Amino acid sequence: MKYIDQILRDHYRELSLGSFGLRGGWTSLLLTPQFVTSRHVVALIFAKGARDPSLVVKIPRQPGDNASVCKEADVLLQLRALGVGSGQGAPEVVGVLDVDGQTVLIETAVTGALLEPHIVAEDFGRALQAGEDFVAALPCTKQVAENPDWYERTVRSPLDDLASLVPGDNEVLELIDRTHEVLVPLREEKLPAVVEHGDLSYQNLFLQQDGRLQVVDWERSRLDGLPAHDLVFYLQYLGQSQENALSSRQLQLRAFDNAFSAGGWAGASVTQHLRRRGVNPDLLPYVVIATWARSTATMAYRLADQGAGSGEAGRLRSALTYDRDFWLWRHSVTDWADQAL
Repeated sequence: MKYIDQILRDHYRELSLGSFGLRGGWTSLLLTPQFVTSRHVVALIFAKGARDPSLVVKIPRQPGDNASVCKEADVLLQLRALGVGSGQGAPEVVGVLDVDGQTVLIETAVTGALLEPHIVAEDFGRALQAGEDFVAALPCTKQVAENPDWYERTVRSPLDDLASLVPGDNEVLELIDRTHEVLVPLREEKLPAVVEHGDLSYQNLFLQQDGRLQVVDWERSRLDGLPAHDLVFYLQYLGQSQENALSSRQLQLRAFDNAFSAGGWAGASVTQHLRRRGVNPDLLPYVVIATWARSTATMAYRLADQGAGSGEAGRLRSALTYDRDFWLWRHSVTDWADQAL
């Protein structure tokens, strides 16, 4: 904490930190995410006596691994240029610093209560509406005519990166081949590109008193994303929360089936969103499959700092197959696809 506090002191005037309520000093709380794929160390900065943080400071977990912090800063700055800021549920960049070769990102803290599973279950309709509104408000960044290579960029390329993460893994290669085979009808469609957060799930979601969603951790986001990807991801979290299925893979798959199979509760929400984006709603099952393939493929980026030395292949494989999204991808493109398409 001394390291982060010293950075704030050194850049206090430069970044006008007093305007964020820190004139009387502050208290710092360090958070170290326990996920193997997390590449950040996070500090919450509270003004003296305040219950809610004013700022968030992010630094690389591993010295010199600046790419993730830089990406989030770049995305947030671009979002701000597109009109997406704190009013629309995203943090805003206060400063991006180079401190002895370490990139330090300082951003505004979001407000609201953490959207925990029990809060979802207590008022499911409110949580559903908040997510629908948030995703609908994310801007379209490319119209159909400007987005001819969307499949290569947003599906094929990430899956190629995933194949490179675990070279020679027959199961992964077979799943990738099966995914491309199943998604032929989607690949032939012309789609717009949209801002995509990429990780609308637990600990990234905060619900304000007025019902609006605030979202943190934009390191998996992209400005040329797939319509409805974020909504499908978010609805899976709601379904798992409602069914108390967060800790069991089999229960998570059941929650998926209850949400997205024919007649499932999530169908109307995704259909409405696809229509709003000008996308044929009949593509819903293909978008669902693409969502979990693409989300799994982000493991190539999230595990990029794990290396490929002796003994790493098995560990990378274990990290990949332990991930919930891998299970959802495998289920959606095999068992579920057979009855959904």
